[in-house]
Amino acid sequence: MLEGSEKWKGNKITKSLYSSLFFLSFVVALFVIPPNVKGNILDDICPQSLYPPLCFQMLRNDPTVSKGDVHGLLSTVLHIAQDNTTTTYKLVKSILKKPIKDPNVKAQMTNCFRNYSDAADYLNRSINFYKSGDYKNTSLYSSLANNESILCNHGFVEVPSKLKPLTEAVQEFSNFSARIADNLK
Repeated sequence: MLEGSEKWKGNKITKSLYSSLFFLSFVVALFVIPPNVKGNILDDICPQSLYPPLCFQMLRNDPTVSKGDVHGLLSTVLHIAQDNTTTTYKLVKSILKKPIKDPNVKAQMTNCFRNYSDAADYLNRSINFYKSGDYKNTSLYSSLANNESILCNHGFVEVPSKLKPLTEAVQEFSNFSARIADNLK
């Protein structure tokens, strides 16, 4: 029992470290996307995203990309983040309905359930702020959603394989929307 509680304390320290590193990387990344991008937006922004192949794959056929429409791209990215957050929330909920033998995994899945409930709420708020032209709060609430996904992941020694691609998408597109919105302020 002591070994598990020591591991848990280590996870709390690790979570704090990762949260600090995330915040620092977010602040640095704020200055990467220029508000008026010329040419192919994806060539300018995807290489600097969290998961460049995912960025290119998900946005390659979006009409806002070929038009260079940053506002339209932000709308698309927000909706991708929201859709993936909802899907992740539903997946975690379905996993929790099944028997989970490891109490640590069950506890972490319960935490993830709360994380994704909050992330969904934050993205709904972010979209509402976007619609009202409040890009500062669009960025803030997208960042909060991203942080919830990161917190979920850091509670695991290894993120479950069913959860990993969804959490990557949530992190990619909530972070991406925060960065775009921050440059539209």
